[in-house]
Amino acid sequence: MQLARRGAARQIGGRMAMQKSRARVRHLTALLIKDEFKKPEDCLKDVSAVEKVELSARLSYSADFYLQAKKARSPPWMEFLETIVAKKLPTLKNQNVCGVFFVRLKKRIVAFTQGHGRNLLRADCFERDFGLKVVLNSVDPTQLRSVDARKVEDLTTQTRKQLSRNSPMDAFALNLNQDILRVIAGKPKSEEFAKLIVGSDSLSLSAKVEVEQLGEKSQELFAAYQSQEYKKHFPWFDHLRSVRDQAVMGELNRRLIEKIQAGSADALHLATPEVIDWSESSGLSFSTEADPTPRHDLLMEDYLKTKDETVSVADLKRDHVQVHFGAANAPVSKWSVYDSIVFEAEEKGEVFVLSGGDWFRVAKRFADEVRDRVGTIKKSTLILPAAKSTDREDDYNFNVAKSRGFILMDKKNSYVAEGKTSIEVCDLLTKDRQFVHVKRKTRSSTLSHLFSQGVVSADAFWMDQEFRNHARNHVLKIHPTLKSLIPQERPNPAEFEVVFAVITKSNPKWPHSLPFFSQLNLSYAHDRLERMGYRVSLLRIDEV
Repeated sequence: MQLARRGAARQIGGRMAMQKSRARVRHLTALLIKDEFKKPEDCLKDVSAVEKVELSARLSYSADFYLQAKKARSPPWMEFLETIVAKKLPTLKNQNVCGVFFVRLKKRIVAFTQGHGRNLLRADCFERDFGLKVVLNSVDPTQLRSVDARKVEDLTTQTRKQLSRNSPMDAFALNLNQDILRVIAGKPKSEEFAKLIVGSDSLSLSAKVEVEQLGEKSQELFAAYQSQEYKKHFPWFDHLRSVRDQAVMGELNRRLIEKIQAGSADALHLATPEVIDWSESSGLSFSTEADPTPRHDLLMEDYLKTKDETVSVADLKRDHVQVHFGAANAPVSKWSVYDSIVFEAEEKGEVFVLSGGDWFRVAKRFADEVRDRVGTIKKSTLILPAAKSTDREDDYNFNVAKSRGFILMDKKNSYVAEGKTSIEVCDLLTKDRQFVHVKRKTRSSTLSHLFSQGVVSADAFWMDQEFRNHARNHVLKIHPTLKSLIPQERPNPAEFEVVFAVITKSNPKWPHSLPFFSQLNLSYAHDRLERMGYRVSLLRIDEV
């Protein structure tokens, strides 16, 4: 192993001393070390597990190189196949060699990882989104190749969109109100900068560069990171971003615990991360209850009553919300209490949201714009009766339709020709041509389904004759005299109103009492519907 290390060191030194006749295209991966880490050795997980390699004195910039060569091992496939070979396999071994090359700038350090060198670094030592910002500031906005995004409402959904040729951002058909950019690849404006750049936390680049030029290249990367050029073509980037910095998350979790201990419920509540089928479940409880009592409301104060000591983040992640399926069966642990918390906090001019176990950063200006737009949405003139907390949505819709003379469209799916699927026109259709969509407020994602349903069905109703024919047939079966409510020809959207009806407890801050992501998706749905020409309104159904 010592011979391998000395050989690798001689190779590095020899390469640096060699005068290059022509620069080759190198594939490099770079990370920007945080400002508080002043020395390369402070960035390493275990200094004793690596070897510092002496560098040539002729290097024109300050740098440090750390190398790790693990014990050579036979590849696992040899053991798998050796029992069926006719002759003994030769002794073949793989050696895992990796390293980190630190370039010291005046104020910061750039780390170039070799092999699996990133695994040698502490997870909290480098800037998150460094690569993303460098790419957004350096890429030709018409020459994007691939994008990885995460849909903010889903717990695990990751999407990768890769185009057959370089294109602008709108070709990827992202919803920039909901999708958080995680990785982006494209061609830079200048080929001298790189041939191709890929950004996430790290920056991967293919560029003509030799090791003697890494000092200058590091300066270029740091300047690109600090640039504000991205705001010209990608102004939405700062609106909504996931928080993955351990130090920031630690501070936010500390704020969360403070709120819980103070009993501040104004910005915090519990909601199941998934929709509950109340036809199969008798209620919810906490795994910390000695004698679990099923309930339909999840309250933080009920959880705290089951704790003898001060609650911690570890408690919130260990303790679970349970679902009861009948009196004869033991409750099933479904989600951690932490994953069930919806919490919003303001810190240094920004809004942070905890939803589904993940933290998100929202630019304050953007958050204010969303809240302002939601505040301008028309309040519905429709008056609907209060709903009991134990009412199922389908039972509530049935009873309202029967008592008010509305047309029950809940679960009456109509076929959409273009999408080759079936969806509801709405839950309730009034004689005044109001499409009423009803949903109980639980977690943001359940309300997002409500707003999405309103947009998709309104678009299909306007554009798809087959969809209208199916809906018209539903009305004919229930109220034959009201079939004219749904025309066969393309309708005038201005004659119809889309009503989003949310079942929730009374709150003087309504509609700003909705979780931020719900407000974000509501404003997006409202804008799309108005562009189609529909009237749009919002209705709160009191939960008692």
